[in-house]
Amino acid sequence: MDVRHEVLEIATPVVEDLGFELVDVEFVQSGRWTLRVYIDRAEGLGTVSVDDCTLVSRRLDDALEMNQTVPHRFVLEVSSPGIERRLRTAGHFEKVVGERVFVQTHEKLEGRRRVEGRLAAADEASVTIDLDEGGQWSAPIPAIQKAHLVVDPWARLRAQGGRENGRKKETE
Repeated sequence: MDVRHEVLEIATPVVEDLGFELVDVEFVQSGRWTLRVYIDRAEGLGTVSVDDCTLVSRRLDDALEMNQTVPHRFVLEVSSPGIERRLRTAGHFEKVVGERVFVQTHEKLEGRRRVEGRLAAADEASVTIDLDEGGQWSAPIPAIQKAHLVVDPWARLRAQGGRENGRKKETE
């Protein structure tokens, strides 16, 4: 089992016991080894504070040290996934149906490798996106290389063709 999966097994109960959801784990080397743990409020209630991250970091650091899971010296970072959170699992996609997403696949599917639009549907096997230009695009979850939420405050206005509150915006 790789380090990421071992950390997931140890971190999940620690994070859940503190009333949070474990969203993702990364173990990367960029000059030094860094273990990044992303948490969110259970059931999406409220936002994650610095104090929350500190609490989880202290408890998780103790658990990882006891289990000696990570084979290198590392820096532990605990944070919220942010507003443009990564989407990795079927559960991640299912929670954000109706939101704007970006998806990149390993290979072209239906003539495209990169797609942005409204997530129309998601299940254990695949995702379907409503394209801005019309139509839909689907991909099996294992074919997805990376995906994340997209925060675009102008998307709704563009979709309405420059209309505000259903009326054409007046120009001088």
